[in-house]
Amino acid sequence: MAFLALCLLPASACVTYPDGWEGSRDGGDPYEGANRKVFAFNEGVDKYFLDPLATGWEFITFRGLRNAVDNFFVNLAFPRRFLTNMGQGEFEQAGAEAGRFLLNTTLGVAGIFDPASRVGMKLYDEDFGQMFGHWGIGPGPYWVVPLLGPSNPRDTVGLAFDLLFDVRTVTAAFPVFTLAWTGVVQSVNRRAMLDEDIDRARDAALDFYIFTRDAYGQRREALIGNEAAGDSLYETDPDPVEDDLYEIDTGDASGDVSAAPAPRADGWAPPSSVTVHPGPGQDWHPAEGEWIDVPAAHQAPHTGP
Repeated sequence: MAFLALCLLPASACVTYPDGWEGSRDGGDPYEGANRKVFAFNEGVDKYFLDPLATGWEFITFRGLRNAVDNFFVNLAFPRRFLTNMGQGEFEQAGAEAGRFLLNTTLGVAGIFDPASRVGMKLYDEDFGQMFGHWGIGPGPYWVVPLLGPSNPRDTVGLAFDLLFDVRTVTAAFPVFTLAWTGVVQSVNRRAMLDEDIDRARDAALDFYIFTRDAYGQRREALIGNEAAGDSLYETDPDPVEDDLYEIDTGDASGDVSAAPAPRADGWAPPSSVTVHPGPGQDWHPAEGEWIDVPAAHQAPHTGP
């Protein structure tokens, strides 16, 4: 109980908005001006330092080695996962985490390999910020932390406890120094693993600051609610909502698939599994697997609808 009270006090004390600011009315980003400056600084660090290092690391390593490094750091965070599962009353999950740590530390050679996942032992990756959210503590105003990225008061306090209950902190003679240099290694390795996801997110976002802010808030709320949220902030939705706009007509309830577009005048037809009819001036492109616009001079007549 003393431990829980110790966690609760700093987490709840700093979750406040500026005077006169209503989060429900004015939004959750009262410090946007300052946040954008810190965000730009972090983007510069990524562009000129982290991304080049990650590119070089990706060039000289292979995926299995990068996964092994990531496994090693995930294993070191076991105390945090164990305590925060316990703090949320998830005793079965805490026991599973203890089993994972024992198996991966021994048979997995200090966590480099992940035999626990191979035998079906799930990772319950909880942290102190999620635990505080489970306790009903709100996130407070959004802010961007230099070098660390998007956060909020609740999760910043949670991060401090995450680092406090890390194997590196508990066992190292100089924990701050150890956390610093191993944190750089972990960040470079993780950046290399997420390189394509981050590039796609940057290319797709009209405003990458807003994208990152919104994605962070939604992902954290999903994690607190124990919903699927992907492995990273920049990952595409792991459980996308079905949209009728993109559904393929599968026919009636009996399972009959509706007829594919009729063959062309020259006798060729697209695969029978394709049920989307062409628009005016379109022709089937086998390499692309879709109907494409064709110049009028090159259009082939269709007998389909």
